[in-house]
Amino acid sequence: MTPTEQRVCDFALQYPEKVIHFTISELSKAAGVSDATVTRLCQSVGYHGYPEFRVLLARDLANPQQMNSGELRVTDAADDIRDKLIAASVQSISDTRYTLDVEALCGSAACIARAGRIDVYGIGGSACVAQDICHKFLRLGIAIVAYSDVDLMSISSAMLSSRDLAIGVSHTGRTESVVDAIRRAKTGGAKTIALTHNPLSPLAKSSDLVLQYAARPTAFSNDSLSGRLSQLVIADLLYTLIAFSSFDRSAQLIDQANALANKRRLR
Repeated sequence: MTPTEQRVCDFALQYPEKVIHFTISELSKAAGVSDATVTRLCQSVGYHGYPEFRVLLARDLANPQQMNSGELRVTDAADDIRDKLIAASVQSISDTRYTLDVEALCGSAACIARAGRIDVYGIGGSACVAQDICHKFLRLGIAIVAYSDVDLMSISSAMLSSRDLAIGVSHTGRTESVVDAIRRAKTGGAKTIALTHNPLSPLAKSSDLVLQYAARPTAFSNDSLSGRLSQLVIADLLYTLIAFSSFDRSAQLIDQANALANKRRLR
């Protein structure tokens, strides 16, 4: 490590309980370094950035053995596998409390509520999350379409203007077609939101607002699986914030949607 990076490490090891509550600027000031030094250190030791470092530090302080207790083994019985996979998913959602920026969350909800038109882009596993977002916001009377086809994403993103909004869903933040669509939408003047695990990814850097979630990998299941549950939780948070911002109108629209759905259900 460089001398300045070592100062950050020394401070974190000496005052871990303080660091978990510090913003990156507060930590850099306390350690006498720049924000860039903190970010560079976190990346050099294997984290995506400072938010992930802070989350895992908080988790280790709460339970130092937790990192190893959930590891799957080939000798595990079915109930052990069940318990460990569920625990990993629950932990990812819990950790998202620390990675998700509340200002970005509220800002995203406000952008969605006032947008003239919204496009949501997602490929592969993220496509189902994009569809879930579309389904939720349609219930609130919001004009929104989810796209997973690359050609349609290209066409639709080129049609967006300053009145519109584009949301890119990508766990890695490196899905080329999603990043291209977000960049194209932004070029046209649209507001852009990234829903991703990686705040330093091309998708995050191309977006106006970043909704970062936590994810935890297990054997035979990469971290995008547990991350998908965190993505859905963030979609629920946005849905609830928007609904509460115009409660009476939202309640009426949701009642109408529920009534239509009930007509199609078998008794």
